[in-house]
Amino acid sequence: MASRKTTIFVIIRTPTFTLNAILRKVDDVSFVLTALKMNGGQVLILCEWPKATFDPQEILREFTFLRKLIIANSNLTRLSTAFPREMQFLEKINVTGTKLRLLPNDAFTNLRTLRCLDLRNNAFEEISITVFDVSTLKDIYLAGNPLRCTEDVAWILDSSEGSAASRVVDKDKLLCATPYDGRPLVPIVEIIVTLKEECKETVCACELIYVVARAGKLTQRQLIAFTSVNCSYRGLMEMPEFLPADTTTLHLSGNKIKDLTPLATNPAYKSVLDLYIDDNLIESIARLEGSDWLDRFRLLNLRGNKLTDLPTYALENALLHNSNAANLYLGNNSWTCDCHFTPSFQDLLIRHPNIIKDINDIRCAFTSDSDNSNKQIRDLTRTEICISSNEDSWLHPLDILNIILASLIFLVLGKLLYDYWSFKKTGKLPWIVAKIP
Repeated sequence: MASRKTTIFVIIRTPTFTLNAILRKVDDVSFVLTALKMNGGQVLILCEWPKATFDPQEILREFTFLRKLIIANSNLTRLSTAFPREMQFLEKINVTGTKLRLLPNDAFTNLRTLRCLDLRNNAFEEISITVFDVSTLKDIYLAGNPLRCTEDVAWILDSSEGSAASRVVDKDKLLCATPYDGRPLVPIVEIIVTLKEECKETVCACELIYVVARAGKLTQRQLIAFTSVNCSYRGLMEMPEFLPADTTTLHLSGNKIKDLTPLATNPAYKSVLDLYIDDNLIESIARLEGSDWLDRFRLLNLRGNKLTDLPTYALENALLHNSNAANLYLGNNSWTCDCHFTPSFQDLLIRHPNIIKDINDIRCAFTSDSDNSNKQIRDLTRTEICISSNEDSWLHPLDILNIILASLIFLVLGKLLYDYWSFKKTGKLPWIVAKIP
């Protein structure tokens, strides 16, 4: 043994063939094996188990009087079979500090005296409730595993007497893995289950995106949930009247919605920060003017609707006071390009290039009789906006006024120079100056 760098400590009062049998099952016995006769029963401790799998049927069948089994600190990843029926005295199983992540659903079914199961600090991402279907099992420990918080672990919420969840001793210490790293498992699963029930009242798909913990005790009420609801391409004529609680992102793309009024009037939209309502039939956003929603939105996608104009002053005011505003999409609409609307709209686009993300797609409506048809609004000049193509530019009143004013300026300057020259030459003041008393 010494030549193979194997350490084995044996204190045993069972027949020698039992120890020899377990050693024959392992090709490389680079683990510490201790078998102790304690309190009239038997304890088996396996440290640094050398294999990725452990076969209870093969390894433990001859340990018929075993009462406690401990497997610790190893690279074990899987139990390949259920525990054998012959182990009729086994009361406690500790598998801790390993990489165990897979168990047969019937792993412990044959154990008629099992009372305590400790699976802490392993690599379980999910555990089927059927694993705990052992009538004698009283205490279950699961903390320290990277459990996925999904609907599949909803059984943990069942607090009824005798349920598997009621036997999980360290339920309050269970934490979620990605994407809710470090968040308490039970309240997260409560949120997921509640979300599923509320989502049934809609025609949408719902997903819990992220959870932020408030200061204090981590319960469901101390968690801020961010939920995404996808109602895209559902043939909706109106915005949904009901949304699941804590809906922060709402997708309504590709429907036939014309009215945005619910954003300003329906309390269901109070938590919506990101709204995707592109490719609908929206003709106006005037109903949002002065609304709380416009002052706190984070993303608004209005691409591909029927917008021709909008209240630029209201939107400008909202963007100045809304610290959340990050993304606004207005492209692929049939925008009016005239002297009444376009100058203020153009100023809005130029002042907020970091928020208005698709500025290159914001163009004048396509019309066959306009030189501005399909041009980028940001790049239009005032002359292009305010002078129509059928007007004779040299007869335009503004141009005539400009010519007259320029002529008067030159006339005044010329008279001033003449009077200065005349005074230097003759010493006489200009006639108008001489007449002034």
